[in-house]
Amino acid sequence: MIEIDGKIGEGGGQILRTSLTLASITKKSFIIRNIRVNRKHPGLQNQHLAAVLAAKTLTNAKVKGDIIGSTELIFEPQDIVEEGNFIFKIGTAGSVTLVLQTILPLMINRKINVTIQGGTDVPNAPTIDYIRLVFTKVLNKIGINFNLKLIKRGHYPEGGGEIMINDVRGNPFSFSYQEFGKLEEIIGISHVSSLPTHIAERQRNSALNLLREIIDKIKIDLDIREREISKGTGICLAAIGSQGIIGSDSLGRLGKRAEEVGEEAARKLIEELKTNAAFDSHMGDMLMIYAALYHGEYTASKLTLHAITNSEIIKKFLDVEIKIIGNSPFLLKASSLK
Repeated sequence: MIEIDGKIGEGGGQILRTSLTLASITKKSFIIRNIRVNRKHPGLQNQHLAAVLAAKTLTNAKVKGDIIGSTELIFEPQDIVEEGNFIFKIGTAGSVTLVLQTILPLMINRKINVTIQGGTDVPNAPTIDYIRLVFTKVLNKIGINFNLKLIKRGHYPEGGGEIMINDVRGNPFSFSYQEFGKLEEIIGISHVSSLPTHIAERQRNSALNLLREIIDKIKIDLDIREREISKGTGICLAAIGSQGIIGSDSLGRLGKRAEEVGEEAARKLIEELKTNAAFDSHMGDMLMIYAALYHGEYTASKLTLHAITNSEIIKKFLDVEIKIIGNSPFLLKASSLK
């Protein structure tokens, strides 16, 4: 059984999620101790338990310690199910996209349909529009396609969001993306839920004012939703290059003007583009599992402690060498040790 110290590196939930994904794929059992012990609310919270439940369900795993506040978990997976319809409820505004990240590799070329309920646009997690505009397009580049439907948005603290994922298919291959290439266009989504429409328009306009300094071809759609459980706003942008994709986003909050939200996302995008990396810093972390599984290499705009920690967990499950060169940008190379 693989032993994992949950307080190494950044010491957060990604250690658990990466462990769940790779244990499920390799059928290697693990025990993780000290789960999020240095966080304000230590141990497993609803969001983490939803990821555990999802992986447990899809692999018929034997699990011990899957309760709120637990700082230790034993996970013993069996075979991944080949088909079925599943609903996973986080029960709070916990991020549906982090649960999605955990189980997506398990769904490839299987007849599995999943609904996840919780938060779609919450702080400290990829927004659902980042997944739609950036993550899905990057996975397309390495041979993985899937259908993702946003049914309802869920903002912090109410939650109430819902997404559906199915038809995950592909033939993933070794890949190499080392530079962004020529900037071809910028796309985006500015959204508002159960709040005045003009907020989304102001977010879009303020982003456009900055982005027009670097390119004319920009298309930012509006997503206006009424009578949803949660109230909230945000904007996500994606710069499409001839080789890479760079994303950024920003969420609104009480006291934060719509113009600030749009400008924040635009400035982050412009700063990321200056590195000429193929992918942004968040994608640099999220793509690592796929590089390790399928032997890929790529550049990302900034090396984070999150990414370094993730690489250490990956090496516990896979016979892979992961080389990280540089910082901003950094180059990651993953190759088999066999």
